[in-house]
Amino acid sequence: MPMDRSTLSPYRWVIEVLIFLALLSQTLTWLAPAPLLDPIMRSLHISLGNAGLIISVIALCISIFSLLGALISEKLGALRAFLCGIWLMAIAQILSGYCTTFAPLLACRVLEGVGFGVMIAPPGTLTMQWFGEGEWPYINMINALCAYIGLTAVFSITAPLYLALGSSWQRVVMWYGIGVAVIALAWTIFGRERHVIAAVEPVPGEGESRSNLGEVIRMRDVRLIAIGLFGGMWVFQLYTAFLPQYFHVIRGMGLSEASAMTAVLPLTGIFASVGGGLGTGMTGLRKPFLWPVAILTLLGCAGAILLKEPMMIRLSLVLVGIGAAGSLAAIVTMLMELPGMTPARMGTGLAFVWSVGYAGAFVAPFLGGALAAAIGLREVMLAFLVFQFLPIGAMYLLPETGPGRTRYEIEPATPSIAADPPALNRAP
Repeated sequence: MPMDRSTLSPYRWVIEVLIFLALLSQTLTWLAPAPLLDPIMRSLHISLGNAGLIISVIALCISIFSLLGALISEKLGALRAFLCGIWLMAIAQILSGYCTTFAPLLACRVLEGVGFGVMIAPPGTLTMQWFGEGEWPYINMINALCAYIGLTAVFSITAPLYLALGSSWQRVVMWYGIGVAVIALAWTIFGRERHVIAAVEPVPGEGESRSNLGEVIRMRDVRLIAIGLFGGMWVFQLYTAFLPQYFHVIRGMGLSEASAMTAVLPLTGIFASVGGGLGTGMTGLRKPFLWPVAILTLLGCAGAILLKEPMMIRLSLVLVGIGAAGSLAAIVTMLMELPGMTPARMGTGLAFVWSVGYAGAFVAPFLGGALAAAIGLREVMLAFLVFQFLPIGAMYLLPETGPGRTRYEIEPATPSIAADPPALNRAP
């Protein structure tokens, strides 16, 4: 049955504040080393390829352990899974501030990635549990902001913080870890899970025997979303990881100037995320905010590398920010609206598509850093743009799921869905 306004608890806004802070902490944890690659390389005596591994190994762990998080969420509940993930991420980030050699730092980054991965599934489940269907596009918009606010903070304050803390990158990452621990403590005290009746009744004889993971993988549209995220995150992670280094080494900018230039991308992403969320919510459409904006990322990335004028580079980064952030609310909302999607399946579906996406995010910086030593960073960044055609094509093939569509386009995913069409796009 649908969740109407009278059944919505005001405590959902406490949960949303906690989700927002936790998602923000993920980005700060993951990309904190990006503006500091040069001093980290000098301090640890490592190559650009190993420096790229420091960042990309988290994506590998997310790709592997996000599915583990979905299974933990199924067995123990979304809240317990979330607590496990955020505490592990906080502790590992604090410990990384005490590392003076490459191996211990890499081990801490692996633990951070495990924590990050376990945290992937629960937010989707919690959002569907606590919020009504009409609120989904706007809540997903707010949650999508987190990554870009975090990126803006990373590229805006990390370099000045590095200088203020005596040019010690260890102190910078340690203080970021302390911040994450504060958020983890808030979740421990105030976090709640809401158990509701499933919107889609199981088919007799199937119910408990079939895993949520198997169900969501069999959905064609879930697979298309996963393919799109793989290509998009391949490109996005490569560029966010190496643009400061590219501007510093190739364009001759100072460390702070290179970070400030790169910060244009996530800063634009904040506004693009709001625009995309409001647009998909007000129009009731999803597809106009998917493949068309993916084209902007392709154009913007090419411009950021090929153009030399600072103003043109900034304009290119604006396009990248619009393309990367403008589609996030639509993607997550569409996933919620697919046939047969329940809160438990949503968590698993979110874990699956991000698992595939983060696989691309892992390979790109690691492989890109290794290839850059042989053929040059500029050439690698241009060549890898071919992967941006994956989100353009995959998102184009998706059906429209929003209430603004003019006709019913989604094929039923299970026999139980076909028997009860009105429940397709409703929250439990």
